[in-house]
Amino acid sequence: MDRYYTFLYVRRGNAGVKSIRIRRSLVIGAASLLLALIITSISMITRFSGLALETHRLADMQDENSELKKRLSTFRTEVEELKGRMEINLELQNKAMLMANLDPISEDVWQVGIGGPEPLIVERELRETDVIFSKIEKDLDRILRQSKLQKDSYTELLAILEKEIEIRECTPSIKPLRGGFISSRFGRRMDPYTGRISFHKGVDFFARAGTPVISTADGTVTMAREDGGMGLMVEISHGNGFETRYAHLSGILVKRGQDVRRGETIGLVGNTGRSTGPHLHYEVAFRNSLRNPLEYIIPEDVFYD
Repeated sequence: MDRYYTFLYVRRGNAGVKSIRIRRSLVIGAASLLLALIITSISMITRFSGLALETHRLADMQDENSELKKRLSTFRTEVEELKGRMEINLELQNKAMLMANLDPISEDVWQVGIGGPEPLIVERELRETDVIFSKIEKDLDRILRQSKLQKDSYTELLAILEKEIEIRECTPSIKPLRGGFISSRFGRRMDPYTGRISFHKGVDFFARAGTPVISTADGTVTMAREDGGMGLMVEISHGNGFETRYAHLSGILVKRGQDVRRGETIGLVGNTGRSTGPHLHYEVAFRNSLRNPLEYIIPEDVFYD
């Protein structure tokens, strides 16, 4: 009896009790089979769910990969455009450097090469996307080094140009007054007082008394007083070997030690000192050597404003 299970069930309408005897091994086998089916079903459902999830993730990754490839392609195009702009900038910079009397950047220097592994060996060990990223990285690295090279070159160029601007600003180059005309030139002439041939150290400009006299370059006033036969005189040192003098003034509008700019009014035309009439005597000296002032004056039909 221990090898059987007995099941009793009551029929409807008090029709009696029915009993069923089933072998114990058969019940246990059936229960085990049912349990195995349940476990297998749960496992398959779990697996299927995981597979579906992985499939969904894979689809998302493929979409993301496709989008990244598009963005990578766009980025590569932008890098190539940037390289083109750098080449254009190099051409313009070299022209500016030539104008500043500087050596242009050579092609060898522009490549700003550095050492590293042999490219083909590296590319053989990388996947396609890795090769693309590696090339972009190399291009960006070169662009960064080229931009630093350009920055250093521009710094040198700007320093030269600023120095040239400073030199130009401190070099006499304009007429010392507006209006008037030349009444006596630089060099040998007959002295109006003695009638003898003498050397005239500057240029005389005839103008009405009171006409403004202007500085012909940036500088510092080193003299602003009466100086014997020169009458009221202003002397300006321009700091680059040049000095200018303005004599026979009727009035001085600056003082010693004052900084003046090109075109700034420093005095008024007069008739003081050894003079035969209202005029401005203008001298230019370079390293204590007198120069012809007309060589440092722009054309007569051009005026400083």
